[in-house]
Amino acid sequence: MTTNIYVIVEHRNGVLRDISWEAVAAGKKLSADLGAELTCVLLCGTGESMAPQLASEVPKVIVVENPVFETTNSEALILTLKELLKPQGSYLVIMGASNSTLDLAPGLSVALNAALATDCFSLEVKNERLLASRQIYSYKINSVVSFKNSDRVVLTIRAGSFQFSPVGDAKGTITNEPCPIDEGKLRKRFIKYVEAEKGDVDVSSADIIVSIGRGIGDEPDLDMFQSLADSMGGVLACSRPIVDKNLLPKYHQVGTSGVEVKPKVYLALGISGAFQHLGGIKGSPLLIAVNKDARAPIFRVANYGIVGDLNEVVPALEEKIKSLKG
Repeated sequence: MTTNIYVIVEHRNGVLRDISWEAVAAGKKLSADLGAELTCVLLCGTGESMAPQLASEVPKVIVVENPVFETTNSEALILTLKELLKPQGSYLVIMGASNSTLDLAPGLSVALNAALATDCFSLEVKNERLLASRQIYSYKINSVVSFKNSDRVVLTIRAGSFQFSPVGDAKGTITNEPCPIDEGKLRKRFIKYVEAEKGDVDVSSADIIVSIGRGIGDEPDLDMFQSLADSMGGVLACSRPIVDKNLLPKYHQVGTSGVEVKPKVYLALGISGAFQHLGGIKGSPLLIAVNKDARAPIFRVANYGIVGDLNEVVPALEEKIKSLKG
């Protein structure tokens, strides 16, 4: 039985990333389910500000400081984590599924001789066995995997799958460990971050999203949908067919080939519910669908659904919202 859980936290420019807190949430859940000790591992240039934040949420924080950790270098991370964790007994390692961990997680699993499950959206313990749920075949099938005879397991968790609720009173201990690597012997070198082009809206951080799909027609009134989004205090997004028609820029696209979102409210208008699109809205607690096709797959996952003509439903929704606002 696992006795330790280590959460590898991710940061950028001295700030802990949201996915790190979600990994902490996953770690807390499994710590309670398994009765295991929870520890955050922070590899950074300086942990002066980040370590106390973690210590307010978890019992233990291990900090390793070195200038090489100010940026992402999977080789340096793997070598350091191997030295830190290899001597331990049985354990789980949890980190967020992100661009930074695409090669870190598998590389670390090899270095630790550990089992690996990536992009998990659910973790549970049944009969003292850890079960991880993840999607396969381009998000078409949900699979549940277990870890036979594995004392060590590396997991990455999908963004939006684990809700972090700050407590702030853990009063955890902070332990500084020496860095075991020689930066001069590393084969990888960090060059620079290349930021993606930013548009006029950021759908990834929006709390309310009005998203349009193929069902809006060939000559849609985009102003009508934008007006509804504005009345709701949200942003306008879309599925891939809208981008393919050049009706909205790429940065508005939600889905596995676009942006993954986790709003409080997601209103899908004329979206059929293809798995590529649904894969990008796993984190939304409230999904509302409007489609003229009663058999559209999106109704299977929506919390609320309306079967009707968008040209009638959308103006009626906006009028009702404005009347409620007074």
